[in-house]
Amino acid sequence: MKLKFFIFALILYSLYGLTEKAFAKSPKSSNWKNFRLEYQSTGKSEMKVGWNGKRLVVKLKPQVGEGGYSLARRVLEPKYRSLKTIRKYSKSRRLYKNRFITFPFKVINNVIRSSALKAVFFKDKAKEDYWKHRVFYDWETTTLIAGLFTKKGIKAAHLVRYNKMRKNGNILKKGDIIKIPWKWVSPELALRRIFVKSPLKLKQEASGKFFAHYQMKPGETLYSSVVIRFTGRVLNDEVNQVAKKILKLNNIPDAKLIQNRQKIKIPLEWLSEEYLNNQGNEKISLKKSTPSSKKIKTKKEKRKKGKSIVVRKVVKKNKKRVVSKKTKTNVHKIHVILDSGHGGGDPGASAGSKKNKDLIYEDEVVYDVSKRMSKLLKNKGVIVHPTLTDPNQKKPVRFLSRRHDKDEQLLVTPRYSSHNARIGANMRVYLVNHIFHKLRKQKVPPENILFISLHGDSLHSSLRGVMVYYPDRRLRRGSFRLKSKIYRRIKEYNSKLTFHTKDNLHSEKLSKSFGKIIINQFRKKNLSTHRVSSAVRGYLYRNGKKTLPAILRYSKVPTSVLVEIANLNNKHDRRALLKSSTRQRIASAISNSVYANFGRVSGLVAKR
Repeated sequence: MKLKFFIFALILYSLYGLTEKAFAKSPKSSNWKNFRLEYQSTGKSEMKVGWNGKRLVVKLKPQVGEGGYSLARRVLEPKYRSLKTIRKYSKSRRLYKNRFITFPFKVINNVIRSSALKAVFFKDKAKEDYWKHRVFYDWETTTLIAGLFTKKGIKAAHLVRYNKMRKNGNILKKGDIIKIPWKWVSPELALRRIFVKSPLKLKQEASGKFFAHYQMKPGETLYSSVVIRFTGRVLNDEVNQVAKKILKLNNIPDAKLIQNRQKIKIPLEWLSEEYLNNQGNEKISLKKSTPSSKKIKTKKEKRKKGKSIVVRKVVKKNKKRVVSKKTKTNVHKIHVILDSGHGGGDPGASAGSKKNKDLIYEDEVVYDVSKRMSKLLKNKGVIVHPTLTDPNQKKPVRFLSRRHDKDEQLLVTPRYSSHNARIGANMRVYLVNHIFHKLRKQKVPPENILFISLHGDSLHSSLRGVMVYYPDRRLRRGSFRLKSKIYRRIKEYNSKLTFHTKDNLHSEKLSKSFGKIIINQFRKKNLSTHRVSSAVRGYLYRNGKKTLPAILRYSKVPTSVLVEIANLNNKHDRRALLKSSTRQRIASAISNSVYANFGRVSGLVAKR
């Protein structure tokens, strides 16, 4: 009896379990969305975005070998970029490559934030006049949407009024459409569709990855026609490295096997900015730039009005209005801070050989050009402030020395014989800024001061001609501070070199404009200019990252350029530089650029 009862109970229990499973609800799908950086074609994604019950958060993993400081630079906003923030959200003093760290949206940088928004709100679309947001989750509110998508000052009330939602207010339903005008969208978010410029074409593969495609033409090579032209890489090692990756990506064993009209796909993250554009950011940047551009125009207009300014002054005398005329003249000459690159124990780039009779040193050739420029500029009334001197070369020479001369000295106080490239570059930063501050104390207007640094390139051998660099505002840090004794002992040392965003933007515009003038003057002299990609650039790639020489990045002079007069690795450029006539034409072209920058042919003077 007991046995029968036990068997019957067992059957009932099993039936109960089956019915419970049958009527159980299907498990909910995960709220977490995997994503990678927008338009990223390479690398593995280790990021997730989702709602944690209180707010929208991003989960990501540290990369192999990545420390706290490196992780902070990669993923955090500048405001929160510190080891303290990493430890706060990782809840640990150690980082593990397989352990996710959860960050709130406010601390994540804009690149990751915009990609995460597109992943979690995958039904959103970019329209011509606005960003179209479709409500998809129960936890969405207009306050939350305003905080995620809009710039500072735009609140939920603005969205409610624009979308005529007064009745609903902050209460949203699934499927509701919220339009956010582009003028309200945060400019840091890359929400508008990215497109590539002709001759490139944007294509999406079945996997969802985007690539730029280029069709090869007869006589074109991978190095100059694809890598240098579209990726902006110019250094020899950088060009070769990217070329190998592109060959591997396109399953081409050798660059020589590339056929005519063959299509080459290039990852979007490798493209230079001139071929990869964001429509939304372009429009925003134009609007921002209008006030400062107006200021520049007014200054130029003032220069054109004459040598004196008439000030009408009203004087009360015996209750009668008497108008007196007072002429005020603030005439200043043009000052050029002229820097000859390298020198001393640092020869810079070198190329050629004694056997071929084309051995050349960068510091020797640019110093000779600087001496020729000094003579030309002084003859036109321009005051030249050199940064380097060679006691054995007081004037230009006809034949360049085929041995490296090491007696050049930097004109700091006391003078410094450069034996280290890094120290020499940092010394120049202090010297250039010291000269600039000295001139400003003499009330010389900043627009009357130019900084020109002369160098010779060591690029891929397929490149030739001049290239001009200007200071890209994005590559400037807030300050320049070095504490080593070797810098503190010189008179020009300044522990408070700071750079402000507004000044950086102004400097970028002035310097870029001057760079274009230099390129035009080179072409007028029938001198070769860089033609494969832009000859006026705000950065160069080194180890895959954008960078600039310290002398240019930390110059306080509003108009600052670095002129790479030729590519020493190119045999045509190298042999041309050995001729004194070529060096004289180069000096004349850069000097004429100074005159052209101020709109005068001779008698260079400018008003404050």
